[in-house]
Amino acid sequence: MKKQNVRTLSLIVCTFTYLLVGAAVFDALESESEKKTRQELLKEEKEIKDKYNITTEDYEKLEKNIRKSIPHKAGIQWKFAGAFYFATTVITTIGKYKNWTNTRYECCFSALDNF
Repeated sequence: MKKQNVRTLSLIVCTFTYLLVGAAVFDALESESEKKTRQELLKEEKEIKDKYNITTEDYEKLEKNIRKSIPHKAGIQWKFAGAFYFATTVITTIGKYKNWTNTRYECCFSALDNF
């Protein structure tokens, strides 16, 4: 195998290893907290239904309208797949403008140019 191919393969393996470790860390740190929050929300849901005497059908209608404004439509955000996506986003965006801009002013305009 050529030296360039070994270097490329090593870079790919290191990058995916970094992403997998990053996703595992986010999954370990955030998923338990998210489960706990969900349990608290279910408890609060029951309290609201009891307090205001709302039927399950009416509550579901209200919940459906509220859910339309939630940005995470894929479900729980910090599952492994979501964490892997976040880690990928981080690795591909950090330092994006560092190599070719000289000032903060140039960085702001170059960032706006990308939109």
